[in-house]
Amino acid sequence: MSRLDDLIRDKVSKDGQVLSLKAQFLREVGAQELAKNESMENIRALDLSQNGIGDEGVKAIAQSELFANLRTLNLASNIITDVGAKYLATSKTLVSLRSLQLVVNDISEEGEKLLRNSTDLIKLTSLKFRI
Repeated sequence: MSRLDDLIRDKVSKDGQVLSLKAQFLREVGAQELAKNESMENIRALDLSQNGIGDEGVKAIAQSELFANLRTLNLASNIITDVGAKYLATSKTLVSLRSLQLVVNDISEEGEKLLRNSTDLIKLTSLKFRI
């Protein structure tokens, strides 16, 4: 069993729908592994704040069909730029996402605009960029 599997097992809620991996030093590689992990299919709320996953980690999450049921995503403090914002804004798989937190990242007004005007994140009702 990998370190990531151990983390998931230890940090997932009893009902298997909430996973908090805050400050677990996942980085880009960890986010990419997570995006392939079958146990993500049932996750509704995911906290990946303070993991330094960057744009490529965001890309893996935004493109993973395993996150189709995800409703809440916290990506605060992850070195995400406008590139990552575009991956999120154009995601065809994060269709159930309602809440997205991106505070303390490197997203400009242009990136914010991409997310606010996304035609793919149709259920998104809460989008936070600032504390």
